[in-house]
Amino acid sequence: MDRRPKRLKAALGRALLQADWLNRGRALAYCRILGVYGWGLFLSIIVVSHWGTDFEGQPICADFVSFWAASRQVLQGHVAEVYDSAKHHLVELSAFPGLSFGNFAFYYPPTFLLVCVPLALVPYRLSVALFLILTGTLFVRALRWLLPQRWALLPILAFPGLVIGVANGQNGLLTGSLFGWAMVLLAEHPFVAGLCLGGLVIKPQLLVAAPVVLLCARRWRAVAGGICSGLGLIAASWLAFGASGWNGFLRMSHEAQGAFSHGYVQSWKMQSVFAAAHLLHAPAWLAYGAQITAAVSALSLAGWLAAHLRRRVAELGERAVASGQVAVMIAAMPFCSPFLLDYDLACLAFPMGWLLLQAQRTGWWSGEKFVLFLAYIYLLGARLFAELTHVGPTPIICAALLCVLARRIAPDKWSDLKRIILSKTTRLSRRHLETAPVATRGNGGVQA
Repeated sequence: MDRRPKRLKAALGRALLQADWLNRGRALAYCRILGVYGWGLFLSIIVVSHWGTDFEGQPICADFVSFWAASRQVLQGHVAEVYDSAKHHLVELSAFPGLSFGNFAFYYPPTFLLVCVPLALVPYRLSVALFLILTGTLFVRALRWLLPQRWALLPILAFPGLVIGVANGQNGLLTGSLFGWAMVLLAEHPFVAGLCLGGLVIKPQLLVAAPVVLLCARRWRAVAGGICSGLGLIAASWLAFGASGWNGFLRMSHEAQGAFSHGYVQSWKMQSVFAAAHLLHAPAWLAYGAQITAAVSALSLAGWLAAHLRRRVAELGERAVASGQVAVMIAAMPFCSPFLLDYDLACLAFPMGWLLLQAQRTGWWSGEKFVLFLAYIYLLGARLFAELTHVGPTPIICAALLCVLARRIAPDKWSDLKRIILSKTTRLSRRHLETAPVATRGNGGVQA
């Protein structure tokens, strides 16, 4: 009997589950490689740029153009025109004459427009530099608070989510910082942590999991803080921009669906369950059905895990429990919206950091190293992989991250589930063997 398939299976199991090959030295070496590649590519674009445009004639950190143009419109007293895609695009072109760089309409709510208002007080290049330095510093400081070890600085600075957020000139580092500081502050300053989470009304599709987790965790002060900051930002935006701002945003929300259907935001750029199904040529009803199913499942699991963590305070400590609840919140977030891009996933660094801390405390569990390795390196090539293969594996990687979090948080329940699955699998295999046709030898030869 050929034993090579069994040996190959055992070798693959050791490589993926134990991952002994991924020791500390190799992990840091991979971080250096990713950091040199990602930051080197970005710096090369900066070096060859000319007056704010890269070697292809496109604005550097191109997504920031929309933020800067919206600020200029508000400062000139044309708030309603921010949500007029044609007039907004003319302002973008006025900053970069003769260039056409796609549909950069402003799809964000007036709460984020509050953040954008001061951006055009200075020229574009200085504005984008200040914005990215400030949000990047907030992001890195939150991660350093979570992982203060000296060796952790390299993986943090080389993290592809940080590189992508800077290279795109996007707000992923800002939203990631709000998640991160909520994780850092929830144990000792729950109201302030809630203020941070409420600030996510600047990008409300990222906020869906937060109320579910906080309510199931019974973090009432954090809930109060979130309500205060969320409603405060909404009220401030209404006072600043009036009803025209919110009416324009609601109108633009409908146009955003048209932008997607006309290919302005290609499916391979998206990282959601809906986009993954769309890449596989699933009809719209099936893609939306998969998205809704994934969202309900992830939110249900996140709420249950948050409640389960509450019962482990004596074992893990209040700080680990509170940060774990926010880690679950972040890990569930990618399943909650059909509109999700790679820079929105920079916040996954925080649940990855929480898992790393738990592994340092109790040792690595089966599969954790490989899942963290995939989640860490994948973002740098997520768009390119989907464009070349027309397959979007982001939901699978995010699901794996959520599963290893669930096993860490509820190991006893995970063991019970595993035991049930194995027993049912064994029972089914035995039943299949019993009902399979048995070969008997008769006078006429072999009969079934």
